[in-house]
Amino acid sequence: MRFSFTAVAVSLLLTVFSLFTHATPVNDANFVGSQQCASCHQQAYKDWQGSHHDQAMMMADSTSVLGDFNQATFSLNGITSTFFKKGDEFWVNTDGADGKLQDFKIDYTFGVTPLQQYLIGFEDGRYQTLSIAWDSRSKEEGGQRWFHLYPDIGGHEDVLHWTRYSQNWNSRCAECHSTNLKKNYDEASNSYQTTWFEIDVACESCHGAGSQHIDWVNNKDQQANIANKGLLADVRSDGHWQRLPGLNTAAKQGATRAHSDQQINSCAGCHSRRSTIGEVDHKTVQGKEVLDTHIPRLIESPLYHVDGQILDEVYVYGSFVQSKMYQRGVVCSDCHNPHSLELKAPDNQVCAQCHNPSVFDQPQHHHHSDGSAGALCADCHMPETTYMTVDPRRDHSLRIPRPDLSKSLGVPNACNQCHSDKDSDWALAAFTQWYPDRIEQPSFAPLIYAGQQGAAQALPQLSSLVDDSAMPIMVRASGLQILRNYPNQYAINTALLQLESSNPQLRLAAIEVIELLPEQQIIRNVWPLMSDPVKAIRMEAARLLAPMLVSRSVALQPAQKQTVQKAVDEYIASIKLNADTPAGQMQLGVVYQSINQWALSEQAYRQALVIEPQYIPALLNMADLYRATGQDQQALPLLEKALLIDSNNVSANYAMGLLMIRLKQLDKATAYLEVAASQAPEIIRYTYVYAVALFESGKRDWAITTLKRALQRSPGNTDILSALAGYLQMMGRNEEAQQYSVQLPQNNQ
Repeated sequence: MRFSFTAVAVSLLLTVFSLFTHATPVNDANFVGSQQCASCHQQAYKDWQGSHHDQAMMMADSTSVLGDFNQATFSLNGITSTFFKKGDEFWVNTDGADGKLQDFKIDYTFGVTPLQQYLIGFEDGRYQTLSIAWDSRSKEEGGQRWFHLYPDIGGHEDVLHWTRYSQNWNSRCAECHSTNLKKNYDEASNSYQTTWFEIDVACESCHGAGSQHIDWVNNKDQQANIANKGLLADVRSDGHWQRLPGLNTAAKQGATRAHSDQQINSCAGCHSRRSTIGEVDHKTVQGKEVLDTHIPRLIESPLYHVDGQILDEVYVYGSFVQSKMYQRGVVCSDCHNPHSLELKAPDNQVCAQCHNPSVFDQPQHHHHSDGSAGALCADCHMPETTYMTVDPRRDHSLRIPRPDLSKSLGVPNACNQCHSDKDSDWALAAFTQWYPDRIEQPSFAPLIYAGQQGAAQALPQLSSLVDDSAMPIMVRASGLQILRNYPNQYAINTALLQLESSNPQLRLAAIEVIELLPEQQIIRNVWPLMSDPVKAIRMEAARLLAPMLVSRSVALQPAQKQTVQKAVDEYIASIKLNADTPAGQMQLGVVYQSINQWALSEQAYRQALVIEPQYIPALLNMADLYRATGQDQQALPLLEKALLIDSNNVSANYAMGLLMIRLKQLDKATAYLEVAASQAPEIIRYTYVYAVALFESGKRDWAITTLKRALQRSPGNTDILSALAGYLQMMGRNEEAQQYSVQLPQNNQ
């Protein structure tokens, strides 16, 4: 199980000696079960058995548990955990939420190879994943041992401790490891009654509930009138691959982009780094638009390198849709058996299905001896990154190694990942000699890097990248999202054009940039998207417009009010799907705060802190709520707690600095603001406010120096220019002040 650790864990001490409220199977007339499928689809069922989907989650018993529970021990940070059996049951003695050793029963296994984790149930219906996992690789590979997923963990108060929210199965893992799972979270009691139809990822997870397919089988007279044989998700691969005369790479014939995306979108819900905005309904047609249920993350730090290579665990989809393979119609099942999940052919043979091996599987192409690692297509074009200590995963962007980008931008390349004893200069020299026509190929990576740094000269090129229909949508949307760093009309005009794009990823990214507009222009441009056919876009439009149309007295016609209310209700309902997470509760708090529902906002922030007492974003947002309602003294202990949790947290230091300014304690304010400005120099606003506080506290020369340094990082920044012009004039340095004054926009008309 793999996590994104922006949010953190359960607050209450739970014991294991009570009767558990187990996650249990439920009966659903529309689901028929994999055994029913096996009666006709024997080969597919046989392939699926023993697959990672089949073994995604299993009852803990002698057939499923791989770890050593024969009094085996594992020690870390002074805690020795012991794995043992009681009769047929599997148990562990380890530190609980209070740091004390206790006995915990293993209820389920989670995964199978190269590691297996274990789920422990609690009386409130939640299941936690033990962070000590079993390395199921062979001894020769370094396996057959217990190991800790987070060897640097600090103890039971650490946010990554197995009892904390970050290791909760119900909210973070269950959706993708079982069939027709329902979390059934009860906010009032902060508990679960989670159910599923099948414990693992079975047939109906991908094909949808099967009862209509059974009806199709049994109703031969009406078969011609039933679409897709009664299956709710059409995940077939349409078309066929053919290598035409004179070409060394096959082209797909008779395929449609829309149909290919149906399969990929069906996989994307689980095989992507994303947020959930809607439940996948296994009883209705699936696979049409991923943005109706999930929002995949774009190319951004710390998930991806600037060239789109995987950095954090992003689960394949986001890298694959950057690839030429995807652009040309390749789908998951072209390379993988969709039931066993294994490659359809070993090693280079899977690539040779489309790429002429007499050209590509030759030393003159890969420049390595036959049989070596360098002769494997995947090792050069799909390098591995290891997650969870022992789990190597391949980058599915299928890119050409670029040691030149390693040298200029610090991104990895497959050459040096294999030849780790060599530097990028060595790799670049070899690559230039072997592939002189490849080394000068343009790349979007320098633009993404420059945009992330807010470099002014990158703006026109970023705009061109967004408009370039030859580039992958993932790349174009990422470039568009970066335009948030450019609060000017050029960036806004680029986004305005994409609001009418036929691609929903571009429309979605454009809305974030439109936030830079004045309120009335936002309303005029975003209003049509309140009725967009894609849910993610309606949600983003509602998020942006709700505070303007609900909390302010904007004159609306009855029909318009109904549209707004419908959008806001849908948005809140979408957020409540994640009400069992601190991030979900914080989102609720933000929405309620934006529409002046202060009590509901405070309630949501408090619930986030029930789920995870050390969740800093909720502490900061509640402090801001108190600021907005004139209760700064109540904000102070919240910010103090945030800084106690993480004294270097940028947002907490900035918020505390602003609070100290309001409390007229400028010396304290400058100390906090200095931390924020130094820790996040890319956020020019922090440096600007720090400089203002310095000037107001009498440290005028240092304020000027700070502003000048900020201007070097953000040339043309009007706030910095205005401050320099005004402060220098106040200090009697009129000639110097004029140098900055003339750079202001109103003086250049």
